[in-house]
Amino acid sequence: MPDMDGYEFVEIIKSHPDTVSIPTIFVTAISNEQKYLSKAYDLGAIDFLSKPLNTEITRKKVESFLKIWDYDQELKKLNETLAQKNEELEQFAHIIAHDLKTPLGNIQALINLIEEDHILDLHGDVADLFDMVKTSSKSMSKLIEDLLYYSKNVQNNEGKEEVNIALALDQVLKLINPPENVQIEKVNLNHTILFQPLAFYQIISNILSNAIKYNDKEFSKIRINYDEENASLSIKDNGPGIDDKYHTKIFEMFQTLGDSFNGESSTGIGLNLVKKLVDRNNVTIDVKNNTDVGCEFVISNIEIISNNV
Repeated sequence: MPDMDGYEFVEIIKSHPDTVSIPTIFVTAISNEQKYLSKAYDLGAIDFLSKPLNTEITRKKVESFLKIWDYDQELKKLNETLAQKNEELEQFAHIIAHDLKTPLGNIQALINLIEEDHILDLHGDVADLFDMVKTSSKSMSKLIEDLLYYSKNVQNNEGKEEVNIALALDQVLKLINPPENVQIEKVNLNHTILFQPLAFYQIISNILSNAIKYNDKEFSKIRINYDEENASLSIKDNGPGIDDKYHTKIFEMFQTLGDSFNGESSTGIGLNLVKKLVDRNNVTIDVKNNTDVGCEFVISNIEIISNNV
């Protein structure tokens, strides 16, 4: 071309949103030196051919690359559709949970009224049935609150800020207010990381609350440690552990492991929210059983700002 070379032309193509994804093949009669190949691929070329061209081979290459491009475009559309469906589902969950909250509140108010006025009149099977109604309404209320909190947090995508792990943990512990039989060991936590603050609080709060609620020992021991070498934060407990087959499933929506040891039930939303918040912050979370007792949640690839020790 008289006014520009192929590199300049491709730069223009790749700079426009309507043409950026069009596959590009460089054809040259001049040179296939490494520096020219590298420049072509840096610009997004999918192949670099030298003249004279073999017509049949070139045609087959073009056909193959076009098929790959078509598959890529279809995959992008499917991902966009899936993201839209997920957003719609989250909004639907929020609406449904909000609409259910008022009538359930009325039901619970009536239950309290009946209990205050007629508790002495309830005996035998009637008393058992009344307790079932109370328990069911409490579980339903917890599910609705979790759904509302879930839908609110997955839609809020505030920016990352500097978060001091030790200070954030202290705030979480004040809210949780662990019972006296819970011993929490803090190791190497005086570090500042880059994280969405509310997301970090919710992640830590959920994991700690579960470690306390599901512990089957007379004295619960929880160890929270930051590993500088692996940029990871671990929360280890001495509870019953989690069967290996559930290590992935527990992060799915509505997946539960049954009743807790103090009689409370899980809605199966908390850890799914944790997984979403973890993904939002470009970190990972894994769970593994300890060699002796309990399990350990590990949040890895955390972006560290400073070591304040």
